[in-house]
Amino acid sequence: MENAANKGFSRRDFLKFGAVGAAGAAAVGLAGCSSPKPAQDSGAASGGPTEGAVDSGDAVLKLTDSMPKWSFMVPPDPISDDEIVETVENDIIVVGGGMSGFTTAVSAAENGAKVTLFSAASAPISRGGSNYARNSKVMEELGIEPFDPVPFYYHEMRAASFAIDQRKWMKGYNHSEEAMNWMIDIAREAGLEVIMERDNTFDMGPNYAHAFSTEGDSTMVSTGQQGAVEALEAKAKEYGVEIIYDTKAEQLIREEGAEGRVTGVVASKMNGGGYVKFVARKAVVLATGDFSNDKEMLAAYCPQVLPLVGYEQGEIDYNTSFNLTGIYGGDGQKMGLWAGAAWQHAYPAAPMMQGAWGGSHEPCGFHMGLNVNDNTERYQREDISSPYSSNHLLSQPNNEAWGIWTANYPQAILDKGHEWYTFGMDYTLPPLTPEELVSMWDAGVEDGSYYKADTLDDLASQLGLDADKLKAVVARYNELCDKGVDEDFYKNPDFMVRIDETGPFYAARNYAMFMTVMGGLRTSVDMEVCDENDKPIPGLFNVGAMVGDMYANTYNFAIPGNSYGINCLTFGYLLGRDLAQGKFDA
Repeated sequence: MENAANKGFSRRDFLKFGAVGAAGAAAVGLAGCSSPKPAQDSGAASGGPTEGAVDSGDAVLKLTDSMPKWSFMVPPDPISDDEIVETVENDIIVVGGGMSGFTTAVSAAENGAKVTLFSAASAPISRGGSNYARNSKVMEELGIEPFDPVPFYYHEMRAASFAIDQRKWMKGYNHSEEAMNWMIDIAREAGLEVIMERDNTFDMGPNYAHAFSTEGDSTMVSTGQQGAVEALEAKAKEYGVEIIYDTKAEQLIREEGAEGRVTGVVASKMNGGGYVKFVARKAVVLATGDFSNDKEMLAAYCPQVLPLVGYEQGEIDYNTSFNLTGIYGGDGQKMGLWAGAAWQHAYPAAPMMQGAWGGSHEPCGFHMGLNVNDNTERYQREDISSPYSSNHLLSQPNNEAWGIWTANYPQAILDKGHEWYTFGMDYTLPPLTPEELVSMWDAGVEDGSYYKADTLDDLASQLGLDADKLKAVVARYNELCDKGVDEDFYKNPDFMVRIDETGPFYAARNYAMFMTVMGGLRTSVDMEVCDENDKPIPGLFNVGAMVGDMYANTYNFAIPGNSYGINCLTFGYLLGRDLAQGKFDA
């Protein structure tokens, strides 16, 4: 295998290649791998020695002259003017009709800008529902203290190996209250109720997130983001924003030269009606979401999730509410790369995953009692968040594990000071009682989401586990519970609860689920898209899930709703206002 160092592998060349990191470099050939087959550059250059080049004897080789590229990095041929059937011109062109795109459009229009927003979807679309802010008028109404950034932010930045842009995090924190109060007014005017959603207490908590629901309906409040984006669409129409659906962005228009300004976007009509040229007098804002449906981009920038999504490219549904095998195809990220933008510094991009949470007392926590894998082995300390548990599940047989408990578990957890809240619970609702939990589990047994057995032999049979090994694991776990010390993994003693050997026994399958992937183009603290030298590309901005260097390793929910509350709402609100007020005018 040829040593990459012998090919003049400079940092600058690495950035030109796209900063896919060591694993991505290996995937495209540095380590002799070939997954998947990339498009090739033209070949090695010849001539005198240059920076990042070495004399191989017959020719001077430079890494960027011969390095293969992923196919998504190769720009398509420009769409010719004679294929354009319509031209739309405005001050600001926003690409994408989700939470971040509509927030930016409404904020800009509110401050006097003329805005066109177009989207490949047929209507506004959004998923989930948790929205973070350090404080808000709703928090004040309920007597909830503002978030203290010191423990929460340090905890999350350390979990991300400090491979994130702290400037963006602190800007988001400092302006989140203003942005959230702005959104609360819009939501309430549209007839929505803004509720505080409970989140994990064990992970630097208790924490809360703002969520939207129709008035009087607080069930599963963390799924109400669609209502919020529809409220923003109504406000956009009120402010005169031009909204065009079923139109997919294809290529950015950029003037020639290193200082060239992005002046517009060419898009295709989804019904086959030809191409539209959108001309931006001030700015183009990309708000096109994630790249989780492009398996090649995942292989380059987030390869750890490929076992969860497979290798077949599915058709992208721009109107989908949710899809566990990928949502969008990185349209904005690709267009930015083709126009000279660089990829974010952080590698790999952070996936948003869940390790399921059957039997958990926390909204986004793993089941913190006994867990065994398909080899009938206890394999970890269980008192971790559900997103983090997904990483460990990816190293287990079949990417799954089994939470096992008995009916004494909820009361024991309560006795140790930990209340029971499930996913999507309103802050104002009381915690669940042991009786409610047992009833919920029995209902789950009936619908197939939980398992129940009178004996461990029967439970092992239902789960496909080794009965003798399961009985031995339970005996060992009970021994540790009696000691009050987890000598095997040193889990918090609060979550060491004996398995009642008389039964009945409950179990849940906990498996890794992939939801989306965060990140993309290199982005300044003001949402400017930047090149490999961290220099902003004039006229080009992005917001939402595609903002670079906000997350690394794994997106976690210790700060619930950080992406919607900061990336989409706060950054969109600030960018729209800044653009309207001329902050970036030449």
